[in-house]
Amino acid sequence: MEHEQENKVYQKAIELFGITSQKIMVIEEMSELTKELCKELRDRGNVENIADELADVEITLAQIKQIYNISQTVEEHKDFKLRRLSAIMEKIEGNKL
Repeated sequence: MEHEQENKVYQKAIELFGITSQKIMVIEEMSELTKELCKELRDRGNVENIADELADVEITLAQIKQIYNISQTVEEHKDFKLRRLSAIMEKIEGNKL
């Protein structure tokens, strides 16, 4: 689905179900992903279920970004944290030489 079309679906869901409901939904979806990851760690889960729950989490997270109008801010934080992680990994790899 095209990015603009996705945003329309997210906005419609927010309007139809309400902000509070969608905040609760993201918490529930993250919990379900957590459960599936735990099951997989105990050799009782499967990657298909993880992918399904991850899709739900990504959809609801996108709605949260839209509710707070913070997509750009999230990207800035993400960029900063990825650069920091990269520097940490480079430092660790340098210590192994």
